[in-house]
Amino acid sequence: MSARILTVIAALTLCATASADPLLTKSQITKAAREIEACIAKQGDPAKCVGIIQGPCHDAITAGGEAAHATCADNETAAWDVLLNKAWATLSANPDSTSFALLKDVQRHWLAYRDAKCGYYKTTDTSAWGLMIAAQCSLDETARRARELRDIAHDLSPAAR
Repeated sequence: MSARILTVIAALTLCATASADPLLTKSQITKAAREIEACIAKQGDPAKCVGIIQGPCHDAITAGGEAAHATCADNETAAWDVLLNKAWATLSANPDSTSFALLKDVQRHWLAYRDAKCGYYKTTDTSAWGLMIAAQCSLDETARRARELRDIAHDLSPAAR
């Protein structure tokens, strides 16, 4: 009888966590990236737009604790990654062989740096809190790099010269 009660409690806990999971779909992530772009256009400073997806997600969480909050950061990271890839596509469309080769090398190093830095938080604190800190790290680093690539693409555009 007690095993049956434990199974029911575990199932209810799993259902409560699953219903609190704010994971966005691919189309919702694309929409979130457009919201960030609109914020950038309005604010003029892309740094002011970090957190605009994550904030309302945090506010909507009713269960799931740090893991649900980590998912909010993951959602916004995915949206900034869309913008990062958009800037990268712009840069790769007109590659000057020397500068683009250097930029590809920098990008490869940046990916390794981000993964190592944020992975450190997951490794040193395996609790849900560590997961949340690692997710926030990925958001911060991805948003920062997306802004950098956007600036580089702008600086290299014919209109900027």
